[in-house]
Amino acid sequence: MRYIITQEKNTVPSGFRNLTDDEISKEFLKLDADKSYFVSKNEWMKNFIQLLFNDIDALEKEGPDSLMTRIQELSDEFDKYDLDNNKYIDYIEYKNFVADNIYISE
Repeated sequence: MRYIITQEKNTVPSGFRNLTDDEISKEFLKLDADKSYFVSKNEWMKNFIQLLFNDIDALEKEGPDSLMTRIQELSDEFDKYDLDNNKYIDYIEYKNFVADNIYISE
């Protein structure tokens, strides 16, 4: 099973599908390290930066500033989905992010 993150909304890549509500809630709880039922910006950044480090070879091919560019994009993405601007993502905000950006292989 593989995940893909894309910026192309409403376009499900071939061989992938949207996550189910159950899958989304499980992923949300994994992100919520302190079990507050909110994902802080720190929790968000930590999780996605770890994913970036897992793919550091691809980032190196993109150029010397690619990691910093991706970190800024992650921060901006958090801010975009933090609709109430409280520096926390609740479940509904997270679900909106997943519905717009993340697909799983079938």
